Amino acid sequence: MSLPFLLRAASTALLVALAVVGRSAVAAEPPVILLTGFEPFGPDRPANPSWEGIKDLNGREWRGCKIVARELPVVWGEPLKRLEALAAELKPVAVFSFGQGMPGSYTIEAVAHNRREPIQDNDGRTPGSPTVTADGPDVLRATAEVDRMVRALAAKGHTVRRSENAGRYLCEETLYSLEILKNREKLRGTVVFSHVPPLGGMVDGRPVAAAAVQRYVLDLLDAWGGPDKKEAKVTVEPTAYRQAAPASAREKEVRALVERYFKVWSDRDMDAYDDCFMSDAVIQHVDARGQLVSIPRGKFVAGQRDAHRRSPEPMVEVPESIEVRFEQQLARAVVHWKLTAGSRVEKGYDHFTLMLDRGRWRIVNLLFYSTDEP
Repeated sequence: MSLPFLLRAASTALLVALAVVGRSAVAAEPPVILLTGFEPFGPDRPANPSWEGIKDLNGREWRGCKIVARELPVVWGEPLKRLEALAAELKPVAVFSFGQGMPGSYTIEAVAHNRREPIQDNDGRTPGSPTVTADGPDVLRATAEVDRMVRALAAKGHTVRRSENAGRYLCEETLYSLEILKNREKLRGTVVFSHVPPLGGMVDGRPVAAAAVQRYVLDLLDAWGGPDKKEAKVTVEPTAYRQAAPASAREKEVRALVERYFKVWSDRDMDAYDDCFMSDAVIQHVDARGQLVSIPRGKFVAGQRDAHRRSPEPMVEVPESIEVRFEQQLARAVVHWKLTAGSRVEKGYDHFTLMLDRGRWRIVNLLFYSTDEP
């Protein structure tokens, strides 16, 4: 056999070996789990727990998968744009997105609405359109096994619940974006959205720090179980809903409390108004700049009393619509209200969280804001 032939044979064998190694290297690339969290809600605002709790997980291995963590801006329209690009780039087997929720517990969101509230983002803008996508369904239900994950997390000691009210802000937009991308087969893996409590607060007597949020995130991955779990199909709620079932007794009780709340306020009966709240209730207001302001119950009620006293015209506030949902032992009510004082008319939304207190529904948390409606 000639030397040139031997050299050509050796060269060919080397190229084949390199090709095999190359294919093995590509095949060995681990599947990606994408985690997303949000930046703070504006300059000089506290750190956002949804990012602080995941950023140190970037690059970590989890059950043969690689975790990639990315921070999303608090800007209308960005969740869908960024998630679609990340899905195309990373082809993740799962996306777990997180946002800052209410104090006291973690939640996993089960429903996403194709609806935006006129709240300013970090660029100082309200949404340019009332929907996330112009051609998307009104409602998308979570495809992940929310109830099973909630039970698994509760078994590990987390205070966590299922939620069907993601807030109509960037968090709900993110969940809707995830589900619409999955619906359109631009994202094929598991998608989950979870709210985490603010940093510095307390959950079951324990302080909420970034490390505590990170433990919750890892336990949520464990509750999911990995990319081999089968996923449900995207459930689309039709635009024309079926006739609603008759209100249950407890829904009637919640509605009665909400209606009483507005009536006694308009009647200037501040003692009865104060009695609508739990003693340690927290009231939160999204101001005209989009900043979240928290107010203790006592200070808030005193401020309302003073507002009535200073108003040159009687103020009357009425609920124009009331949506009620139940999440285990809690009730959620979203109310679109209208306030009139002489020629002045103002509209907005109240988001109530209520729980039973000695047989009565009372307000645990109230988040409210005005809108630019005529």
